[in-house]
Amino acid sequence: MVSFVLIFPTTTAATFVKTLCCCYLLLLLAVIAVTGDLLDDVLLSSSSSIFPSDDTVGDMCRPTTGNITTTTFNSVFSSTSNRSHWKSINLPYEEDAFLVDMIHNDNDNSRQNWQLRLGKGGQVMSFLVNNRSKESIANQALPNAKWNDLVQQLVAVNTEKSTAEHPNFIHGSGVYAYEDEGTVNPPFYNPKLAFQCSGNDCSIINWGQQAHVPTPWDSPLLYYTRYRNCGSGVIQYDMAMYHFGTTTSSERFGYLNTPWTAVRTSTFPDLLLSDPTTGRLQGQHPVSFQQGFSGADQIRNLDATGGFTTFCEDLTIPEFHFPFCIDNTGKWVAWSVNRQFYWYYCRHIDVVPHKMIPFQFEVQEANSTFPTDHWKEMGLAKESTVGMKWCNLGNSMPDGSWGWGSPGRSVTITNTQTGFSFESDYIIHYCWQGTRTFMSASVSAAVINAEFLPGSASTIRVAYTNRQGRPWKEQNSFTFVHGRGEEYPQDWHRAKSRLRYGVTNANRDGTVFTTNAIVKLDPGTVYHARKFLVTDVLSNAEAMGQKLATEAYEVVEPAGTDGVGETIVLWTDDDDDDESSTTFGASVGSSSTCSKATLVCKGDSAPSASTRPLFYITCGTNTITTHDPYYLDATTNGTFKRPYRCKLNETDSNDF
Repeated sequence: MVSFVLIFPTTTAATFVKTLCCCYLLLLLAVIAVTGDLLDDVLLSSSSSIFPSDDTVGDMCRPTTGNITTTTFNSVFSSTSNRSHWKSINLPYEEDAFLVDMIHNDNDNSRQNWQLRLGKGGQVMSFLVNNRSKESIANQALPNAKWNDLVQQLVAVNTEKSTAEHPNFIHGSGVYAYEDEGTVNPPFYNPKLAFQCSGNDCSIINWGQQAHVPTPWDSPLLYYTRYRNCGSGVIQYDMAMYHFGTTTSSERFGYLNTPWTAVRTSTFPDLLLSDPTTGRLQGQHPVSFQQGFSGADQIRNLDATGGFTTFCEDLTIPEFHFPFCIDNTGKWVAWSVNRQFYWYYCRHIDVVPHKMIPFQFEVQEANSTFPTDHWKEMGLAKESTVGMKWCNLGNSMPDGSWGWGSPGRSVTITNTQTGFSFESDYIIHYCWQGTRTFMSASVSAAVINAEFLPGSASTIRVAYTNRQGRPWKEQNSFTFVHGRGEEYPQDWHRAKSRLRYGVTNANRDGTVFTTNAIVKLDPGTVYHARKFLVTDVLSNAEAMGQKLATEAYEVVEPAGTDGVGETIVLWTDDDDDDESSTTFGASVGSSSTCSKATLVCKGDSAPSASTRPLFYITCGTNTITTHDPYYLDATTNGTFKRPYRCKLNETDSNDF
């Protein structure tokens, strides 16, 4: 196991060179003398030079004024699967990922009670809301993503180096378990360098990892994360990325997820965006209507919002309309950047350049409906999917997108001539190869064949089920306060910051939501931001989002701009005659003399533009202090890095 202690050296004594030379010869070093708790305190007490200052936050979350709430911490693992309903494929790894629970109780409003579970890699692996009865994080269904994909985390992408074969993006959680069992399983999470929960805060520093391993790319980022309980269902979310890499232009990270997360769709199927002028919440069509991640409505600059986005349980939504038009040659047409208006455009030919008509289902052939096995891969009810000849077009419509979906909104499909209807939780293909429709159905293929006969398309009506919704004061909500990106334009911007969202599928049960900082994160610089999470009844979300939106912000600046930390001194009592007896230790403070040890170097607990972190690593029985966190990893052919394996014994993992 590799173990890390983190400092940022500023001066070096002559003996430091000798000591490092011994280190590179795999000198066995004794345990660092300063306890882990003390170093954590020092490193995290210096985080004011990384995190946004408390002077910039309102009274509600400022520790010394308005924040009088009480937070409970729990470091003893117990599964939340009775409420979270994790997928069985990754449930065995829940305990391995666990670090601590952060718990809030509100005696006046149980809707504001929550439990945030922080993972070892710095990720939020669970967030129980609505009096801690409902899970808001996706269900962890991917086999190789063990609480490291659809969780709340920071992600950084080097767009200049990343390729399809070798992606270059750094997770704020850990690596995908792509290699054989027993090496990356149990998973390798981002090494935890410092961690502390006290008062109303939980803070953690991690060495971010390349997500796709083994990898030819280095990971030169430290991730700093702090969650602060502000009371009233509000969590202040401070985040930072420090780039400690070399000064080459190719080491720029230009696309950041701040954060990347996936909201449990079955808990919060609906989405509201805030208006940039009024700050009022505006309901979108069900999120499942916009499955995928790149539709025009699903990418929006932050300055085109009111600074916050809210997920909720049961909005009132309009009649369902197919998101496609057909031209006069019988092919589907992607018209307009706003899909919810396709239906309007299809019926008003004066606003389109050529004739288009709305797509509708029409039974093409008697007894053409048949059962399929799609339910197995989609996570739907057993034997619930069917295929039918309900379309006849000159081309296929896009697969499994822009429609109804489970989890989320279902539709009722009715034969208007007879009144017979059935429900469908998921549209798989509108018109596969121009001839076949595939969907889930609450009745058998035989029943559909009997009740829907060939004939006019106007007899088949598709409508959202129970579309009236519930009053806002009777449903729960989950709000991300991300700000309006009002810092733009600065020298560190490449483009405006934005948000993106989109549904995965029924099996993964997650609505991806992220804010993107499109920036220039170069060596020696820090990205830091302040955002907020809010859980409460929907009727309170708008006012709280408006209140906090002006306090959210982000910036990229040289490390050390906002101050320095405390001095850490490394010492050795190196015995020239017996290298095996060398001891190595650290102290906090600026003293340069010690009667029983020789000064190795002085460093700072906070990063600066002119320093690099120094790691203390344990790999099995071997230890080293070095600037190179990969020094003891099992690199293959000098190229592919495996920081989760020890160089001398690949059955051991590195501990940092």
